[in-house]
Amino acid sequence: MNPSAQSRKAPTPPWTIRLATVAGIPIRIHASFLLLLVFAAFAGDHSRILPMTGFLAAIFFCVILHELGHCLVALRYGIPVSEITLYPIGGIANIEKRPTPPQELWIALAGPAVNLLIAGLLFLVVPISLLRSVGLTFNVATLQGFGVGLLAANLSLAAFNMVPAFPMDGGRVLRSLLALAMKEERATIIAAQVGQVLAVCFAFFALMHGLFILLITAYFVYSGAASEVSSYREAMLASGLSVRQAMLTRMATLSVGDTLKQAAELLLDTTQHDFPVLHGDSLTGLLTRRDLLQGLAKVGPNGYVAGSMDRDPVTAGPEDDLADALNTMSDQGGPLLVIDPADGHLLGMVTADNVQELFAVRRIASATANAMNQR
Repeated sequence: MNPSAQSRKAPTPPWTIRLATVAGIPIRIHASFLLLLVFAAFAGDHSRILPMTGFLAAIFFCVILHELGHCLVALRYGIPVSEITLYPIGGIANIEKRPTPPQELWIALAGPAVNLLIAGLLFLVVPISLLRSVGLTFNVATLQGFGVGLLAANLSLAAFNMVPAFPMDGGRVLRSLLALAMKEERATIIAAQVGQVLAVCFAFFALMHGLFILLITAYFVYSGAASEVSSYREAMLASGLSVRQAMLTRMATLSVGDTLKQAAELLLDTTQHDFPVLHGDSLTGLLTRRDLLQGLAKVGPNGYVAGSMDRDPVTAGPEDDLADALNTMSDQGGPLLVIDPADGHLLGMVTADNVQELFAVRRIASATANAMNQR
């Protein structure tokens, strides 16, 4: 087991299907997207089911290219990308490390630039004026109508994504430009506030015109803006800290020879939910609360811990960067075990709860220091 921050395959998101892998990035599609295809195809004229389904599939192929634009620029900057997932409201690229403002600017612009490039190529091969199809009156059952519709869709994707609202690309462009002239935290707050105001406007417009999809998008934008501020503040609180400063050192452990009954008793006797599993002094795995409950249901209380534990837990060294470790924890959805890089022995564990307690202490300390400075 690697004693430094360990990179391992992230768990598959629920209800997703893997379509392909491009540049080492898995591309997945959420099951709800397939329902959208079926609904959209059957909502209109049944004679156009195949053309409409093909048209929607082509639009979302362009969405994949849009997200790959973000990802390839991020990779060019050395920023890892774990996956791309397609949802009915669009695609999301999971970029694992926060870029600097200049990097974020180019990463954010890359997606809409791909859509504009696609639209430009279509404009060269479709000899029809876009102005004649502004009202979406084109017929996708014809080759020319399909091309015009796809051209309009890509222009719309580029324009909509450049709306200055988190978590869309325009919000990130706005934040990165503001961050060139002010502190990044202030830039993030301003960009988030602009996004939330726009989201409220979207919601009112959607309610007045009965646009259900736009209403969902407004909620997504509003909550995404709040989440971005929270995520940024946590990243700033973790900045400059090592894993050692956040790890628990007093914790209960289990042995590979312990039974699930003994593990359940330990779960009830302590406030701990996840237990490192040792063989002598060597770390062999991690038994989470979920693993324990599943083991009890499958093999009963007399089953051994070794049969239910995760044999490949995520680990880090004590001097590793805490912000990177938290990104890894977020991807894996569980705690992180801290081991000695010299001998591999267990030193501690980082959980979401003790990280939040660390952040709470740092917030209070920061607020107190600011109050003292203002006197």
